[in-house]
Amino acid sequence: MPGAERHPAGDDVALPHGPRHATSAEQARGPTLTALDDGLAVALVDPAGRISTWTSEAQALTGHHASEIVGRDLSVLADGPAAEGRMLVERLVRAGGGVRTDWLRCFDGSSRSVRWRAVPVPLDGGTGLLAVAGHGSQPPDRCDLAATELLLRSSPIGLAVLDKDLRYRFVNDALARLNGLPVAAHLGRSILDVLDLPDPRAYEEMLRRVTDDGETIGNLHVAAIRPDGTPYAGVGTLFPLRDADGRIVGQAGVVHDLGGTRAELLDTARNQRRLELLSRVGAGLSQGLDVAGVASRLTAVCTPAFASTVTVDLLEAAVRRDGDARMRTVLREHGPDGSDGPRVHPLGAAADSGLAAPERDLPPSREASVPVGRCIRSADVVAFRTGEEHEQGQHGVALPLLAAGQVLGAITFTGPDGFGTDDVLTMRDIAARTAMAIENALLYRRERLATLVLQRRLLPARLPDIPWAKSAHRYLPAQDGTLAGGDWYDAVRLPGGRIGLSVGDVMGHGLGAAAAMGRYRSCARALLAVGLEPGQLLTRLDGLKDEADNDLPATCVCALYDGATGDLRLALAGHPPPVLVRPDGSADILSADPGPPMGMGLDHVYESTHYAVPAGSLLVLYTDGMIEDRSTFLDLDQGIAMLRRAVHHTGTPLDEICDALLAVRPTGSEDDATVMVTRLARLQPRARADD
Repeated sequence: MPGAERHPAGDDVALPHGPRHATSAEQARGPTLTALDDGLAVALVDPAGRISTWTSEAQALTGHHASEIVGRDLSVLADGPAAEGRMLVERLVRAGGGVRTDWLRCFDGSSRSVRWRAVPVPLDGGTGLLAVAGHGSQPPDRCDLAATELLLRSSPIGLAVLDKDLRYRFVNDALARLNGLPVAAHLGRSILDVLDLPDPRAYEEMLRRVTDDGETIGNLHVAAIRPDGTPYAGVGTLFPLRDADGRIVGQAGVVHDLGGTRAELLDTARNQRRLELLSRVGAGLSQGLDVAGVASRLTAVCTPAFASTVTVDLLEAAVRRDGDARMRTVLREHGPDGSDGPRVHPLGAAADSGLAAPERDLPPSREASVPVGRCIRSADVVAFRTGEEHEQGQHGVALPLLAAGQVLGAITFTGPDGFGTDDVLTMRDIAARTAMAIENALLYRRERLATLVLQRRLLPARLPDIPWAKSAHRYLPAQDGTLAGGDWYDAVRLPGGRIGLSVGDVMGHGLGAAAAMGRYRSCARALLAVGLEPGQLLTRLDGLKDEADNDLPATCVCALYDGATGDLRLALAGHPPPVLVRPDGSADILSADPGPPMGMGLDHVYESTHYAVPAGSLLVLYTDGMIEDRSTFLDLDQGIAMLRRAVHHTGTPLDEICDALLAVRPTGSEDDATVMVTRLARLQPRARADD
């Protein structure tokens, strides 16, 4: 059996003495293995280095089942790079076999040291190898292996063996208990993956000095954190392990639990735990600006290592209050007798609502619990117990969320074992960071609501009802939580049986983008009304400047359709081209000179392109939020192709067509999206005269 470290030794197993010449029948079916002692793990390797026989004892030793190992090369068992099985067999046969100790790779990925005997065996095609491992006679110059095993595993002192990669090769029960993990959770893993140390980099450098330089480090004091969050301190010694040739093959550690005798080490571990927790809390709270996502991020960081549960209750009055209201407003609204508790939004009930519209991103309010109500009214920490009627009662601490003199709500921690003074200090830090995150999210929420309200006021309440040019539209705010405000759509009925259509997208979000959008849309509507061609209209829009010269750039598609002739005139300003779906179901992209976006100061002259449109065709105008997906690098052509495939029948109701187009919109789009679909029919001559 191959391995990384090998050395000959005395006989450990009772085996046949030397090879036996087999008969031709025996050679055909392989050697008889039932004659070996019970409990021996046996494997037969053919001259090519392939495993041909694998006993159940071998499976128990390594975890490899016979059906998975028979027929594979012997090198599959090596713990590290090894020569091919054929070369290993030849080398061992030339050496005459013997007893060896090797590291074997087990089925679960771990490694174990195995003492085994290699016996050359004549087989068809050459000499193979019989590998046998088990409990045999102990050489007189060696100690009792069973006694050594008992000593190592039963010692009250923690013992460990690490290889040169700092992976655990052996851990006794005492060290496993000290680290708070079972033995199996150590083996094969790096010591730095198992232990939560205050300064892992410095500890790794010290371990490297042992394996690389052969240094012995005594009286080593160390503090670490168990997986359950409890700290511990220990003192120990690290020393190198050498093979028979004096080469360093790993290191060993002897660790003794100090208990509470080294308070400074435990304080160091606790402080490190506190700093790491606060760092993770800060990183989690910085990942978004949605109010409802605060509780879910806190829960993911703080449980279960710090607390069993973490809940955030947002005061209903804080959501409605403007920025000038103060904490005394809350105290005045809710009396000190506690008869009428404040109403709160339990944010824990809406953990994943960050993508919801801001009007619906908070769960329904409810009356606060007694501890939370006391905490909000007093603006102070409240300790309490819950579930005392059950065997497993919980200790709780409620802390106010204070920001800029306002009480925003409360954050509550619960745990079965109570919380100490240091824990409450940590909770205060978490509450302060949470309050800041909620205050920023509330400000962002108010701005987003104001932006959406402004945008809805600036967009048309309804499109004109024209029998020969019916339109439907859809608008979706950005799905990543950013402010809306950039997209617009419009349809204007014009004299002479014509209709003007425009869809645009201001570059940016927020109130400024909403205001710029309203200005672009109103100007486009006015210029359509005076009869400008689409190209002329975009040229005039590009040249418009307000006194502050603070307009944002925008893309736009403008179309002018004549219902009597079917003539469509089109111009683009840095905008995706429209899609035309004909009555027979065929779809084309209406290409035109796109030109640059408007408002960039380039003084570009935009050109109109003419198309003849069959009666009953659908004209699809949209913004880039309908086709772009930066997360999967979806390009423009792919996005437009998706829109073309979404419309199959031009006679389908327009609202259903809009819904079908939204259904194929990339889910990873980071922009708002607008789509407007118009069915272009023919205007009857009499109706044109009326226009």
